[in-house]
Amino acid sequence: MRSMTVDAIYEYHTKQAEVAKAIYIASRTPDSDANDWNLAIREARALLADALRASNLLQSVDQALQTKGAHMLAFRHMTAPPISQDQFSLACPEWIKGSEKPESRPLKAIAASAVAAQFHIRRSRPLTPWVTEGRKPRMTEVKRLLWSVAPLLASQQLATLQRNRAASAQEGAVIDLLASKGWTRLQASLLDTRATLPVRHYMHKTRFATASNAPQEVDIALGLEGSIVLATECKVSNDATNSIKRVNDVLKKAKAWKDHWGNFVKTAALLQGVIAAKDVHRLLDDGVEVFWSHDLSVFETWIDART
Repeated sequence: MRSMTVDAIYEYHTKQAEVAKAIYIASRTPDSDANDWNLAIREARALLADALRASNLLQSVDQALQTKGAHMLAFRHMTAPPISQDQFSLACPEWIKGSEKPESRPLKAIAASAVAAQFHIRRSRPLTPWVTEGRKPRMTEVKRLLWSVAPLLASQQLATLQRNRAASAQEGAVIDLLASKGWTRLQASLLDTRATLPVRHYMHKTRFATASNAPQEVDIALGLEGSIVLATECKVSNDATNSIKRVNDVLKKAKAWKDHWGNFVKTAALLQGVIAAKDVHRLLDDGVEVFWSHDLSVFETWIDART
């Protein structure tokens, strides 16, 4: 694509965005969507049941959060109405929404107590009558809570489930390609000096140091000639609105890496799904190399020319 004009490059990627969208639409069959929904429902019920057990059936919400902050995902969906992370953080400043991530640390006692108090103010009374009445719940009440809340939670998790699965397949395809070409995989570690990733070597899910002292994780880092590293982000989007968030994430990382590393880190985006052409253009405007999962041969040719 080096010989193409700027206008031709933009036109090419606009067409590829349409191809990616068509492939995504074709993959979303009623049967596959139904299977994913059933899986999301099962996972939602498991998350809810885990939170109920950890909180002694909502009698000790603070203790549950001191065990695992991720329980808040379930508790937020038991409020009336279910409340978003941003809205709950406004109502309860002691709560940090990042603490809801599975890998995050448990809440401290003071924060957990504040969150639990706000939860009880907002919890659905019809779905949790035993808490109000200070008694043990009946099995029918617990089942009603699970059956009522699980679809709400599952609807929020479904898109993430589908996107994560596709992203995992994306990364796997790149890794398989590199392996077939004889690239060497290194154990992931913090990349904080130049030339720490030799040519034709790569790392999966590693981190780059940045000037802000907040290392940014990259999906796949590839060693190119000239001590340059290609930071490849694999991004899947389910709709044009979601593509804004995916592209913003790439641009944020690209800026952090460029500010710290200059031209020694080159950012690439491997795209799949429904990506708005205007968002692809934003990547190109910022100098990000754009590739498409449905045509990895272009990516292969690009790295071959630089190793």
